[in-house]
Formats: sequence, structure tokens, C-alpha cells
Amino acid sequence: MNGRLKQYYKSFPRQLWVLAAGSFVNSFGAALVYPFLTLYLRQRLGIPLAQVGLLLTLNSATGLVAGMVGGILADRIGRRTVMLISLLSTSAVLFLMGVATSFAHIAALMVAIGITSPLAQPARDAMVADLTRPEQRTEAYSVLRISSNLGWATGPAIGGFLAGVSYLLSFGLAAGACFIFFALTLFLVRETMPQSAQGGASQSQAAGFRTVFRDAPFLLFCGLMVLTTISYSQVMTNLPVYMKESFGLGERYYGWVMTTNGAMVVGLQLWVTRATSKWPRLPALALGSMLYGIGVGAIGLMSSFPGFILCAVIYTLGEVVVSPTATALTAAFAPADMRGRYMGVLGLTWGMAFGIGPMLGGVIYDAGFVHALWLAAGGLALVAAVGYLALQRRARARIAPDSG
Repeated sequence: MNGRLKQYYKSFPRQLWVLAAGSFVNSFGAALVYPFLTLYLRQRLGIPLAQVGLLLTLNSATGLVAGMVGGILADRIGRRTVMLISLLSTSAVLFLMGVATSFAHIAALMVAIGITSPLAQPARDAMVADLTRPEQRTEAYSVLRISSNLGWATGPAIGGFLAGVSYLLSFGLAAGACFIFFALTLFLVRETMPQSAQGGASQSQAAGFRTVFRDAPFLLFCGLMVLTTISYSQVMTNLPVYMKESFGLGERYYGWVMTTNGAMVVGLQLWVTRATSKWPRLPALALGSMLYGIGVGAIGLMSSFPGFILCAVIYTLGEVVVSPTATALTAAFAPADMRGRYMGVLGLTWGMAFGIGPMLGGVIYDAGFVHALWLAAGGLALVAAVGYLALQRRARARIAPDSG
């Protein structure tokens, strides 16, 4: 068994494992605060959920721009440099969020972290594509997801406890974890940007993105990802409020829902990835989005803690299919010298979804349609599932598992 593990370790570049370790530490810190951010803002400011959603929308709106800028910079100045800038600045902003006391301060910091945090994602994902062969990429992205979800498997339960003691402590630990990833990147990560990208550094930013925005199949895929992610965004933002205010299930209960999600990803991700790796990627995304729709939609029918755990099991099965497949599919769409830009546009789907979803969900929630919110969110993911199948015919030649 040890020999098999050693062989598996050697099948990927050492730098992938450094990124995996950093992703674990960083996600553990993030899991101490992000699952409870909606509750933190609501309790700290005493405002309606729609206004909390507005703050999250501000965060996501700036993240839309930051994700694109991060992709450009990753292709121009290097993946490693962008990651260092993002991680160090995000660490500082997280600490300041823990001591903010007014709406204006928190709004400014939500904008700031919307700028700093998304910069790293396209750079890291482009680096993984640089480091691996096309046929390895889905599994390589799965390795990163497992490491990240090890953090999410432990962080929310601890974060739920800390939230009842001190949000300042939670934010301080999150800032420290982000700084550790910065240090790992500084000392152990080398630059991987291809020579072709370095030679094309003089290309204008606008020209680079014109190529991406003329790629109609890729943009259709991104639009469908927005629908899928709007559905999931409700779990990350409005579910803790729904559980606490409708059923008296506070932060600790929601922490265990998130821990279930993280533990399942850790336990199932590689197995699911290998089982689906030979499938066409868009039908695989259709299956994952369908599971999202069922799991999220069923939340509106539940009224007990075990019911919410069951929903988490279902939508997590969708997550372990969708997330690494979507990233590997983006790498297949992208030319080698434009991977950062393509990954940046993929990141836009998350920014758009978390900009639209929480605010729209908050409006529906405040209007009293608390159960209908979940049925509507689940329905969006089911619509996306149909869309992925329709797109398969148009993009089949570009997205074979061994392409890219």
C-alpha cells in the first residue's frame, strides 16, 4: 500500500503537492469564517437579509473584475507572482474584517476582499495545467479539491464553535492560514508560465480577451455554469439563516452540514473522478448539475437536521462531478498561452453567481417565500443540466478527455 501511495505521489510533479498543501491550509482558514459570513453580517449590523445579500453582491461584483485581471496578470507577469500578491493582501483584509464595526467599514472590506481573493484562482489553475499532461488534469484538479475539502471537512465544525465565542478569533485564524499559503508559495513554488506566453506578453489585454469572448461554445458553457452555481450559492449564503431562523438550528448545526460536504468530497472525489474520467465532459456536468438541483431543491421540503444532512449528501455528489470536470474542460478549451485568461473567465461564473444568487435569494426570503427559494434554486440547476447536454453536440470535438 505504501508503495502504491509513493507511486501515486510520484505520478504528479512535486509542485502540485505543494499547491495541495497550501490549498488545504487556506481552505481550513476560509472554512472558519465564510460559512458563517451571512450570519456574521446580519448579527453584526442588524440589517435585513436583502442588504446582507447586497454586501455579498458588492463582493462578487468586484470579484468579476478581479478574476479577469488575475487571468491577464497570470499570463503576463506569471502565475507565482499573482498568487503571492493575492494571498498576502487577502490575509491582511481578513484580519481587518474581524475588527470592523460599521456598515461602511465592512462594505469597504467586502469590496477589498472581492479584489484580492479571486486573483489567485486563475493563476493557480493555470499553473496546474502547465504542470500536468492533458490526460492527468481532471485528476490533478481533483487532488486540489480533496486538499481544499479536507479544510472544509474540519473548518466549519470548529468555526461554528468559534463563532459562538469570538468572530475576531475566527477571522484572525483565517488570516493566519492565508499567510501560511503565501509563505509556502514564496519558498517552494517556481514559475511555470510557458515561454509562448512570455513571448506574447506585449499583446494587449483587450486583444487577449477578445479571443476568449469570441469563443461561443466556451461562453455558453460559462453561462450554464452560472445557473448551476447560483443554485449552489444559496447553500453557502442563505441556508445558515434559513436553518437558524426557521427551525432554531444554529451555527453548530450548519457547521456540521458543511463538514458533511467537505468530508464527502475528501472521501469520494478521486473515486468519482476516475469513474467519470472517460465520460464526455458535458454529459458528466449534466449529471452533476442534476444532482445539485435535486439536493438544493429538496431543502425546501426539509424541516429537521437529518433532512438537511441528506440534502447535503445529494448536492455534494453533484459537486464532486462538476467542479474538477469544469476546470479540466476549461483547460481543454484554452490555448496554452491563454490558460490564465480562460481560467479567469471561468472564475467569472462564480463571481456572477455569487453576485446574483445571494441578493436574489435574500429578496425572495425577505418576501416570505422561504420554501419556494429552494425549489427555484434547484430548478435553475436542472435547467443547466439540460443545457450541458444540448451543448455537447456543438463542442464535442474540442473537449475530448485527452484534448488540451
